[in-house]
Amino acid sequence: IILNLTKISKLIRNFVFMKTIIALGSNSNQEENIFKAQTLLKQRFEGVKFSDAQWTEPIGIKSDKFLNCIGTFDTKLSLNQVIQCLKEIEQTMGDSHENHQIGKVLIDIDLAQYGEKIVKKIIWL
Repeated sequence: IILNLTKISKLIRNFVFMKTIIALGSNSNQEENIFKAQTLLKQRFEGVKFSDAQWTEPIGIKSDKFLNCIGTFDTKLSLNQVIQCLKEIEQTMGDSHENHQIGKVLIDIDLAQYGEKIVKKIIWL
């Protein structure tokens, strides 16, 4: 019997929740934007929990201070589906690459970890 690994992988994912860690940050209307992002994330990811927000100095750009927090949740979505959801929330909130180029970050939601895979190192931690 030849096993189709792609099909097996999809079947397993339907039964396995992936521990997911995200990082949120904003340097513009920080408290409002972090709260709004958390609200949207709660609508998309059941059971998402957030750390207390913390203020950090900007790293690599000239801007106001950032307000940051960490979120964690378990999901059956694939890595790419999670990334797509996060990008959709950023876009819904009006964030754009153009804003980032001028140092204005309405909201940045990075996928830090998906299961055992480190997706992006969070520099402010």
